[in-house]
Amino acid sequence: MKFTKIYVEITNICNLNCSFCSKDKRIKEEMSLTNFKIVLDKIKDYTKSIYLHVKGEPLLYSNLDKLLTICDNYNMKVKITTNGTLLKEKKEILKRHNCIKQLNISLHSENNKKNYFEEVFETSNELKNFFPIVYRIWLLDNLTLDILSTMIVDKIIDYYNLDNSFKKEVINNKNIKITNNLYLDKDNYFEWPTNSINNKEIKGTCLGTRSHIAILSNGDVVPCCLDSSGILKLGNIFDDDLEYILKSNKFLEIHNGFINNKILCDMCKNCRFRIQKFKS
Repeated sequence: MKFTKIYVEITNICNLNCSFCSKDKRIKEEMSLTNFKIVLDKIKDYTKSIYLHVKGEPLLYSNLDKLLTICDNYNMKVKITTNGTLLKEKKEILKRHNCIKQLNISLHSENNKKNYFEEVFETSNELKNFFPIVYRIWLLDNLTLDILSTMIVDKIIDYYNLDNSFKKEVINNKNIKITNNLYLDKDNYFEWPTNSINNKEIKGTCLGTRSHIAILSNGDVVPCCLDSSGILKLGNIFDDDLEYILKSNKFLEIHNGFINNKILCDMCKNCRFRIQKFKS
């Protein structure tokens, strides 16, 4: 089995406390460099692309330069999702590593940093010469701009001297080019899934276990990047080889269920993302 990508949570610690982010009772920790190497050794035959994110702020990682050097040595393609607050501080580290193939910046982060947008835009203008930059915003369920989204788009228009028609393009299109190697992407707000069943839907599918899996900072392997609490833990990468985990009854039950258009787990039944994106 091969995966398009595997999410590797190098830390579940964040420097913000955004209201839209899920809350959990997990121990706050970062994955050691030794354990990160173990992860790459165990997944290298299953994917060539990793996303350094599930929860947490990856640019907070204490040995980011060394971790990215490891990724360079393993020829891993790396995508990073960040809230952007540490972007200027870490930009020289990011410039040094060929493994980075894309940097996603969540502009909806709730922070009080002075001149946050100007700093992110200015730093992104430097970094886009090294890899693509994607700004991300959230929209309401009907895919319209809320107050914050409108403010963010207005700031983009002002900073990059764009025509006001850009706002209409944002509403009508998903991925919008701002300038060379710099894009704006959007999605609608969603609720993080839990085991509390509000939806009894049993038909549908998902890309979890099919195109990707996720590995949390403590090594727990879960079916997708939305299982930030490890509810559907399939095993632990530090205890077992990935091959063993992928042959487990629990993995195969979830995986084959998705293939056959059946939702078996309570968390998946309650996942709005799955319902919106993949409901048949």
